[in-house]
Amino acid sequence: MFNSVIDLAKNHMGIQGTDCKPGCHPVNGFCEVSNECRCRHGWQGPLCDQCVPFSGCLHGKCVKPGQCMCEEGWIGSHCDTVVHPCSSKPCSNYSKNCVETGNGRYTCLCAQGYMGKNCHMKKGPCIVNGSPCQNGGSCLDNDGFAPYASCMCSPGFTGQFCERDIDDCEPNPCENGGTCTDIGKSFHCSCPIGYEGVLCSNRIPACDSSPCENGGTCHGHRGRGFMCICKPYFVGATCSFSTRNTSVYVVAKQRRNQNHHLHLRGHRKPAQQQEKEILTIKETIENRQSLLTKSQVICFMILSFLTCLVVLGTTGIIFFSKFEVWLANARYSHLLRKERDFFLKANDDENVSVNIIFPEKINQDNE
Repeated sequence: MFNSVIDLAKNHMGIQGTDCKPGCHPVNGFCEVSNECRCRHGWQGPLCDQCVPFSGCLHGKCVKPGQCMCEEGWIGSHCDTVVHPCSSKPCSNYSKNCVETGNGRYTCLCAQGYMGKNCHMKKGPCIVNGSPCQNGGSCLDNDGFAPYASCMCSPGFTGQFCERDIDDCEPNPCENGGTCTDIGKSFHCSCPIGYEGVLCSNRIPACDSSPCENGGTCHGHRGRGFMCICKPYFVGATCSFSTRNTSVYVVAKQRRNQNHHLHLRGHRKPAQQQEKEILTIKETIENRQSLLTKSQVICFMILSFLTCLVVLGTTGIIFFSKFEVWLANARYSHLLRKERDFFLKANDDENVSVNIIFPEKINQDNE
């Protein structure tokens, strides 16, 4: 006994200090020198991973040392007695004969129209006509003895032949106002702001969903909702409205004052009410954007008046400058005509050629 304990201690020291053969079982094997694998009692094999069966076991196997688990077709403590499987009549009444194939195995010779290991199945509607089931449904005909085939449908489908897709959104499985979309065998929930998860059942921190628009800064309050600090020219609970239009600013400011304390306490208005308020403000924006403000009208009138003065002044200057030239030319032409007529009357009997030079021609020649 003392020597056995010493041997075990030595073996244990050998395992700890020596590298055994790769793959050697860490419990059932040990080594004293490198690249060695010695088996403990009850185990065998190159890597000590095979148990030693009961002594004298012929046609059996073991899981633990000392066992003798008989293979098919053998019985007895040593698995040395052959079994005649056909003696137990395993084949059904639809079999012609049972044939032993050795090692405890057998084969049933089925009558026409029957099948299976024991000839217990009939070639029924599912085999003869093929499966009528759709969308992955399984064909059932009571092992061939049913007059008609039936279908066992896969999840998400129904109908006699599994041809109809079940509406997974009826009733709506999404929580907290989520919108359900049926996608074949499953569904998808589109969660509202502040919720997440497959069924929108998980509430997320208010600011994680980025509710503030137009660059607004979100300040969350644990258990009390959130508050948006808006950039210039934007107002509203989520900074979604522009203050560039005065009427919109007034409406949005009133909305913000009414809802400010609700956001701080974590209360949220129903989605339909929020949509109505947004549509009302949008209509105000569309109606007001087409009109001019009082200041814009005044500026437009002043600019129009100044433009008219400039046009009239320019037209007057051009007109009077041209009128003086025209009047001088008219007087000068009239004077020349009088001189010419007088000259012609004084020389009626002589052929005189008169060439009258007007001021315009003189100016042109001088140039």
